[in-house]
Order: sequence, then structure tokens, then C-alpha cells
Amino acid sequence: MSTSRVKSAERVLDVLDLLARRGVPMAAIEISSALDLPKSTTHHLLNVMRDRRFVSYWPDQRAWTLGVSAFEVGASYMRSGPLHREGQRYMVELTKAADETSHLAVLQGTDVIYLDKREPLKPGVRLVTEVGTRLPAHLTAVGRSILARLDPEQLSALYAGYSWPTRTGEGPPALDALRELLRADREQGYAVERDSTTNGVTCIASPVVTRDGRPVAALGIAFLTGSRADEASAELAALVVGTTARFSASLSDRMVEQPIES
Repeated sequence: MSTSRVKSAERVLDVLDLLARRGVPMAAIEISSALDLPKSTTHHLLNVMRDRRFVSYWPDQRAWTLGVSAFEVGASYMRSGPLHREGQRYMVELTKAADETSHLAVLQGTDVIYLDKREPLKPGVRLVTEVGTRLPAHLTAVGRSILARLDPEQLSALYAGYSWPTRTGEGPPALDALRELLRADREQGYAVERDSTTNGVTCIASPVVTRDGRPVAALGIAFLTGSRADEASAELAALVVGTTARFSASLSDRMVEQPIES
């Protein structure tokens, strides 16, 4: 590989690392100055990265942020690494405490993918959330709990030109309606979905977050709508939030980089 290509790759990674560390929209001139890059080179890199959705440009702010593809790369790492392994014991714990089905899911694009599932011993309702199932994120509690932690710019980019499918006739039909739901989800720390993925089924989910607050997954439970009184449902929500908080803390501890011995 030529030296120029290696240099270009290093610069792309530098841009991604800078935007990730800053965590706020940055103007091209700020990126150029921070990385000591020529302005023309910076603009060229950013435009190429925008075409591949690794960065997003916001004309109203004249600034750049990480794009959807960067988020998906991080989610892919978590799916194949510590997230799935660490999540198993918390799913078992949640299912045992709630006596309901628990599941672990991650966001990929506008869908959620269900990574794992634990069912109680009692006979239960048949769910569509089998391992490997993809569902529209805006219809699910696990999806909404993750989406609620995304920046407004990320959300806009994610749903640009979206067709808003439905499964049961329920669910937000547009981005403004979704934003309203996500505002409430964010304030209470969990999302509740009733009948929008399966008629007669309610799901409660809370996000799994890293130490700096980034959502990487969601942990949730599902039960028959109407099978629990409001007070019992509130207790389930508190159980989900508490279990997910411990999961997040444990995951963050395991993600601390350890030096590699030579």
C-alpha cells in the first residue's frame, strides 16, 4: 500500500477520533486546526466520509458530527464482544426476578436486532423477538430506549426519508411523533411499548450505556398487556432500570483498556 493511502487512512481515523472525543458539532476550520490539516484536505476528507455516512454535516450550524455508520461500527463491536457475554447473566437475573421474558437488543440503522432472549419456566405468550429477529426500532421499547439517547442530529440523519412501517397499526407515524415519545422515554429512563409489535403484548426497556452515556444496547422484558396492574408494571419498570444500570456499570468496567504485554 502506498504511503499516501496510509496517510489518508490515518487522517480519516484522526477525524473520527476527534469528533468522538469532543462529542459536539465542530466546524471544518476547527477540525483543520485541531488536527493541523490543510483546509482543502479537511474538506475533501469530510465530504468523502459524509458520502459513506461516517460523518454528518448540519448546514444550520455549519458543523460536523459523527454519522450513522460510525455508530453502527461501534454497535457491531459490542454485539460480537463483551456486550453479549456480559448481558447473559443480567438477562437471567431479570427473568428470574420478573418471571417474564427478557431480551437484549442493539440498534442497526433504523432497526433493532435481538441478540439474546431468556424465558421463564411458566408457559408464556409467543413473542416475535426470537434471537436474530429484526424489527423497526421506532415500534419497540428496546429501540426507543436507545433512540432516546441519540443526539437530535443523529436522529434526523437516521430517519431522513424513512417510510415509517407499522405492524399492528400502532406506533409513531412521523419523526415529530417519535421525538415526543423519546422525550418522555428519556425523562423517565425507560420506554414502554404496548401492542405496536404484537397485539396483546407490552414491553418495557431501558438503555445500556457506556461510562460517557452513549447507548450501545437495551435490556427489556415483555408480558401480556393487562396481566399486571399499574403498580405492578411500575415495579417491573424499576426492576428493568435497576438491572440495566448494573449491566451498564459492569460493561463499562470490562471495557477499560488493558495494556498488551510485549
